[in-house]
Amino acid sequence: MPEGDTLQRTAEGLRPHLAGRPVRAARARAVLEVDGSVAVCFDAAAVELIEERAEAFHPPLAGLGPDLLADDFDPAKAIRRLRDPARAAGTIAEALLDQRALAGIGNVYKSETLFVAGVGPFAAVGELDEVTLLRLVGRARRLLLANRGRAARVTTTPELARAGRRLCVYGRAGRPCPRCRAPVASRRHGEPPRTTYWCPRCQGGDR
Repeated sequence: MPEGDTLQRTAEGLRPHLAGRPVRAARARAVLEVDGSVAVCFDAAAVELIEERAEAFHPPLAGLGPDLLADDFDPAKAIRRLRDPARAAGTIAEALLDQRALAGIGNVYKSETLFVAGVGPFAAVGELDEVTLLRLVGRARRLLLANRGRAARVTTTPELARAGRRLCVYGRAGRPCPRCRAPVASRRHGEPPRTTYWCPRCQGGDR
């Protein structure tokens, strides 16, 4: 699933061409067409067109957690959802991907947020204190906001980015950690299985 910054960038690009204009219903599954513009969606598992006023009654949308890119994002609400007893025994890596807790984090931002915040991906949510969870949520929001207008994500320092290094640990298994130079580790876990990348020295060992 696309991450929050990708979705918002796509929406902002389409809004001037589609907002307030009638759409041809027969083409709505894959193509949105208005006078002078056509938007085509490729490779989506499902496409659904709903009215804005129906969002609150749409089961998947109504169940989403706070949007990290929203102007009125409430970190306290996100923390409460992360602390739901049903998530207490699960790993923080899996919890960050749960869109019912907070919306916008995908697999790339999961690994990058945990690394930047210095939190081990396999720590149980119930073991993490309020300060740590707030730090994670704050880091994730800042990374998403910083990349909202970029074509390519950057989570490294400006110096590394200028040298062509855009990500800290994601996709870099076996390569040196940008902080301590230890090899970056990776592991598939969760349901469905996703790959997490982390530095065992900076963030803690495997569990």
